[in-house]
Amino acid sequence: MTRPPLCLLLLSLALAACATSASPEDAQMSNNLSSQGKTLLAAGKNAEARDIYASATARDDQNARAWNGLGVAYDLLGKKNKARDAFQHAVDLAPNDPIALNNLAHSYMEAKDPAAAVRLLTPYANAPDAPAALKQNLAAASKAAEAKEAAGGDVYADLGSYPTEGMAQGHVAEAKSLLGDDAENVTFLVIPEVKVSGGTPVFTIKAVGKPPQALCEDLNAKAFPCVPYGK
Repeated sequence: MTRPPLCLLLLSLALAACATSASPEDAQMSNNLSSQGKTLLAAGKNAEARDIYASATARDDQNARAWNGLGVAYDLLGKKNKARDAFQHAVDLAPNDPIALNNLAHSYMEAKDPAAAVRLLTPYANAPDAPAALKQNLAAASKAAEAKEAAGGDVYADLGSYPTEGMAQGHVAEAKSLLGDDAENVTFLVIPEVKVSGGTPVFTIKAVGKPPQALCEDLNAKAFPCVPYGK
């Protein structure tokens, strides 16, 4: 097979690169639209923000800020898969952006794939100058991945989420007291979880070792919150 000359290959690559680059006017308009989208999100107008951010990415598909904003809008609208795709675009374009990284990691956590969040954040969170939020979310993802493995997957009892680890540990002590001797057969895991994109973790109690339905029946009968997951 005859190969094209190297100069033609280089020209083809250059033309391909130019084809994906926005004009200065489109790039500026994309930035302006992104600013409008941020204002709409702050006002709680999530659907309008989604449309504005989508227009921004159409104007300049290399605008990482616009892709991240689009992901936030989709996330707030409950479109989790579309949010994750948008966050992935943002990370691909700006791999060192801690906001996009945190948002994509949060999306993985919501999809019950904390191991993916760990793989994503580890190369960046271990850098000496990594933002505290990135390190905090890596710790949350790591604990969630460990807990998922300890729980044998998605079979567990959810005993609620609390704003501080101390409050969560206090509720663990209360649950053990209510269960009495049965508590010996239960392992309680206090897991930091990020519930809102870019937010700080809350501390969720998950219990394993006893069928979650039976455990929750015992605790609910004593007015203690418990939701079973799995069988």
